[in-house]
Amino acid sequence: MTQENAAMMMQPPPIPEHVPPELVVDFNYNTNPGMFVDPFATIAKLHDGPRIVFIPMDVAGRPTWLLTRGEDMRTVLWDQQTFSSKGKTGFSALLGESWDLIPLEVDNEEHTKFRNLLNPLFAPRQIDKLEQGMRQTAIQLIGRFADSKGCEFMQAFGRPFPVTVFMQLMGLPLEQTPTFLKWEDELLHSGDFGVMARAAGEIAQYLRDLAVDRKKNPLDDLASFVANAQIDGRALPDDEILGIYYLLFVGGLDTVAASLGFMFRYLATHPDDQEKLRKHPEMRADAIEELLRAFSVVNSSRLCTRDVELGGVQMKKGDRVLFSYSMAGLDPEDFPDPFDIKLDRSPNRHMAFAFGPHRCIGSHLARREFRVAFDELFDRLPPFRIKAGTTPVVHGASVFGVDRLELEWD
Repeated sequence: MTQENAAMMMQPPPIPEHVPPELVVDFNYNTNPGMFVDPFATIAKLHDGPRIVFIPMDVAGRPTWLLTRGEDMRTVLWDQQTFSSKGKTGFSALLGESWDLIPLEVDNEEHTKFRNLLNPLFAPRQIDKLEQGMRQTAIQLIGRFADSKGCEFMQAFGRPFPVTVFMQLMGLPLEQTPTFLKWEDELLHSGDFGVMARAAGEIAQYLRDLAVDRKKNPLDDLASFVANAQIDGRALPDDEILGIYYLLFVGGLDTVAASLGFMFRYLATHPDDQEKLRKHPEMRADAIEELLRAFSVVNSSRLCTRDVELGGVQMKKGDRVLFSYSMAGLDPEDFPDPFDIKLDRSPNRHMAFAFGPHRCIGSHLARREFRVAFDELFDRLPPFRIKAGTTPVVHGASVFGVDRLELEWD
């Protein structure tokens, strides 16, 4: 989303009467100027105020409570009875429909059933089977620019790498990758609700057609597994299949790309740490965890199912609660010197993959993608830096991201 598109957001609705005026903070993830410079430093400034504030408008234009402390986030994330995930993304609403992203937008017993169905597909031993394909993808992408002495990292690698991994996981033809990249950009980055709705509809129709095909012609891929799966002895209805497919599409593409962008922006501006990771591959796993902590890109929300007190604040049934995992990772109550990147930080119980029952089902897959990217880029590129005369372009919104990252090397 560009700063111009962000500025066109709707006017905020009125503040509810039960919200104390002193807790209202004029902050917006889309339009605050600092989000286009450094979203992490910008949002971390809220640590200096009340632990829970109220902002007039979230990324979807709704008034919401905003948590600033990891402790309160963990309380909310663990309590599905009081803080529901239902309808939090709004993707089906773009189409005038009401299906859920599964298992992200279902809670309690239903959530557990779907997690039990899908967890084995994302276990480390299953991810091991994908690694060779990931490395081949990374090598092919790097081969296109390795001899060019520079690249725009997001277009050349950051975005196509996770999309190609998704295509392989789902058993989709790789020649369709440009179409999926186009849909991803329109749905998640255009900032134009008309463009977003059109892309959402095109994605949904493609995935519905995919489900029909995989029911008739199953293959050895994740798309076929989901299309033909059963829970409690019943086949999954079409909307549940679509909800799973759609989550796999949006859940692992933008977040991995955004994380790679911020990680490599940091490494391009900190040559000493880059050199350490080149010389000491054994440090890379811990370094990835530290960079995930410092640059957690996802923001999430819950809906209060009843009146509740949290952190001394009275919330009402129907109130929305927003939290940024970056604020948890930068919370000085949880992490000493949170803005100091310590590649060997331990312990490092960050929340980049959330917390509690809804912890990211694809965390093992994402970690493997990061490790493959680090290995292959370090092995195939000389030391890189920000291209002279350029400045990385970043944004806030529901997933903090990098729009442009010009790198160069000798």
